[in-house]
Order: sequence, then structure tokens, then C-alpha cells
Amino acid sequence: MPDLCVHPARDGGVCGLAPATHETGLLEHEFTGREDLWATESYGESEAEVERVGSDRESSRRPRSLLLRPASGIQIRPVRWLWDTTPEGALPTSHGRIPMHSLVLAAGGPGLGKSQYAVWLTAQITRGLLPGELYGKPRPVIYAAAEDSWAYTIAPRLIAAGADMDLVFHVTVQDDEQMHARLSLPVDTSLLAREAEAHSVALLVMDPLLSYIDKTINDYRAAEVRQALEPLVAAADRHRFTILGLAHFTKAGGSDPLARVAGSGAFGQLIRCLIAFARHEDEQGDERLVMSLEKNNLGRLGLPSHEYAIQPVTVDTPEGPSYVSRFVLGPEVSTSVREVMRAENEPDVGREETNEASVWLRDYLTDLGGEADAKEIKQHAKAAGFSSSAMDRAKRRLKLTSTNTGFGKEKRAIWSLPTSLDTR
Repeated sequence: MPDLCVHPARDGGVCGLAPATHETGLLEHEFTGREDLWATESYGESEAEVERVGSDRESSRRPRSLLLRPASGIQIRPVRWLWDTTPEGALPTSHGRIPMHSLVLAAGGPGLGKSQYAVWLTAQITRGLLPGELYGKPRPVIYAAAEDSWAYTIAPRLIAAGADMDLVFHVTVQDDEQMHARLSLPVDTSLLAREAEAHSVALLVMDPLLSYIDKTINDYRAAEVRQALEPLVAAADRHRFTILGLAHFTKAGGSDPLARVAGSGAFGQLIRCLIAFARHEDEQGDERLVMSLEKNNLGRLGLPSHEYAIQPVTVDTPEGPSYVSRFVLGPEVSTSVREVMRAENEPDVGREETNEASVWLRDYLTDLGGEADAKEIKQHAKAAGFSSSAMDRAKRRLKLTSTNTGFGKEKRAIWSLPTSLDTR
């Protein structure tokens, strides 16, 4: 069965339906032997054919047409996972977290270690240590960082994370007409794709993603941002690399992590998964960092979250020590980033209880000079009849500050009174 082309009638009336040939302005294709091409975004045409057809259309000014292809001519493919934490005995790929050859977003508030996570992921891939399709197969990574210095931050962090430095590529733009040219989307999409394929790149990190949108594009307009990113997403599928874009949370959006992502109107339909980061305090008052999969179009939602830590590391350099930090993946936990956000945004259900807890907490801290260990506060509060959640609400009501001290087992969260109090 030939491809069918729907095109306008010459008199501008009802559209006609005809086999796709050069007469309709489209190339005629046979299904047999073309299965490898059907899987690409061009749905059967090579890039050269697409360019030639586009040129032919422009030169002859043929009318706009639609090409209908039967579903039987599309080669189906399984989802392959760059990061897959499926435990032994579970269904294969049932815990896939990052699908290959797609756009993935890592988002969270400031100071939560998103960049350190990107460095950790880079190190795992370049060493072939990431559980998933590339385990045991080290592959290169292109790392584009718009906000951090390579000499002072990125390179030392990569060393601290154990990356193969020969497989991590720093990308710069060479342009004779623009001395200080910077990587820009969609202008440099084809160049990125070409280099990614030439070096067999597995991952492209863009930190943060929105910083690489061309300056002529209004990043507050979702449609414009999508148009800038769609060619890159298509290139990732065609040239077989995955994109990890970093993004920030806004204050608006409530408890939905995706709605809190800056530029979410554009990202929502393009990303295949969202990895979100948050900070919360457990029942004992200890501060915890948690990351969870909050969107997973090609796999399961509701997978366990992970706790993680950001550890200080000293890296030796020819000019002296460099003090950086690294991401350390922790155990699986049941608390999700969505739950943390929901707790932060929930209203005071028991206003009277919150008032009583606030008075108790204020008096407790005042008696101790204005500050105390969060774990000890909650232990004494429990003995006084107040729940951990009541203390959390009282903490927000009193606008206490929380400061971390120590590392590892010695790490503590200290709650401190502000200069002015309001317990109403």
C-alpha cells in the first residue's frame, strides 16, 4: 500500500487523496527494507532527503500538504533506561527512572545539590557504573554549565565524583563573526547533535537549561521555548543521546513539583521524566535531603524516593587544595518531594493547637538562650503533648531559622528564634 498524500484541490475546494509522488511534492516511499528509517523522527526520510524535499518545495512553491502513513509501517521499539534501579526478582525495567534518548529535567530549590547530582550522574556514566542500559559500558558526556566556573567548580567536582575526565567534554562555540559566542538553542542544535554522534555521547547536561535558550526568545512564553527545545529533543532521539536539563523551582505552584518548575508551561509536554529535590525534617528533627521521580511518562510512577547527602571534599590542585562538594546517593525512602511540598503548603488545621505549640516553643527556646537542637526540641515537645507536625507548624509560625552544623553522624539542625516574634 503506498503512502497517501492529502492536498488542496486546485480550485481551492475539497482536498484530494492521492499516492505520495513527486507530483504531490513528496517523495514516494516503499515500506519494504525501510524499517530502520521508520523509527526516526523524520518517519522514513533520511536527513538529506528531508532537506532536498524542503528545497524542492520552496523552489516550486507547491501547496501545503499532509502525508498519511499507515501505522503498520512504523517500527516499534522498547523503552531503554539510562538509569534503572529494578531490584533482583522484580519485573524487568519496572524501576526505570531515566529513559534514554529523551529530555529529562532535574529541578529543585536553591542549595539542594542539583548540580552535584548532574556531576554524579556524569561520573557514573563515564565509568560505566550507572545501573541500566549502559552499565559496564563507559560513554562520553557533554557538560554545558552556564553559571559555574570550570576551573574552580565543575572540574574539581568531577574529580571528587570519580569521573573519567577524558570522557567529559566542555563545550565552547567558535564563531569568526562573534568573538564571545555562547552555546544557544535552537541555533546550535545541529552542531550539538553532530558532535554528540561523532563522539558517541550518552548524555548532554545543560545547567541550567533555560540559560541556553537564544536571547531573542522570550523564556516566559511557553510556545517560544517549546519551539527552541523541540529540535533538540528530536535530535536526541535521532542521534541517541539523553538530555539532562537542570531547572529551578519558583515559589508559586503549590505542592505540584512540575507546576513549581520555572518555565513549566514549556517543559511539561517535552520532558519524559522529572526528578525533583527537596529538604525536610524527619520526626526526630533531623534534616533530610530527598529526591523523587515526579513524572515518568514512559515508566512507573510511585517508585521509592532516595535520600541523598552533599558531602564536602578536598581536591588537590597544583596551586593548592580546592574545597568542593559531591553528591552521595542514599537509601530508598517512602517520603516524596510532593509530600514535602504538600506539608509546607498545608494550612493550619488546628489553629488553637498551633498557637499553644508556638507559645511552648517560644518559651522553650527563650529559656535556652534563643536556640536549641531540633531533635531535642521535638523530644521535649512530645513529652509535653505536642506532635512533630505541630512543632513544624509552630516553627513556620515563629519564623525560626534552621542552621546545620557538623557532618555525617555529627550533623545537627539548630532552630533559632528571630529578632521579632508573632504568635497570633
